[in-house]
Amino acid sequence: MATSEVILEETPYLNLSTRGRRTGLSRSVELWFVFEDGKLFFLAHEDSDWWKNVKKTPRVEVEVGEILFEGNGSLAMQKLEHVFKLFRLKYGDYQVNRWYGGQRSNRRVVTVELGKVLGKRPSERMRPIELAA
Repeated sequence: MATSEVILEETPYLNLSTRGRRTGLSRSVELWFVFEDGKLFFLAHEDSDWWKNVKKTPRVEVEVGEILFEGNGSLAMQKLEHVFKLFRLKYGDYQVNRWYGGQRSNRRVVTVELGKVLGKRPSERMRPIELAA
């Protein structure tokens, strides 16, 4: 298993950057997610702006840990029950019920197929120490 796959399976949340559907500006949101078969899956509330941005402009950037990926997003409503099951396995029944309230009819499944790695940010440990003058 590649290092990036291990990170995607073990990391509890990531940052998803989309292009604003009205403004065209970059928007970033921190989200829970699951990773399966090379794809990321998210549960979005029907009123969330980020999935509406993905629907209009599918190209996204995903920052997980120190790695930045490009990706293409889409809606995948037929996977709603399956994605809820994956979320319960990763986060537990209590957390999923707490954050998603079991209101499956008000959720959208957004999937992101990952593309190439765009870069890697240096970790906090690797950044130079600034010395006081």
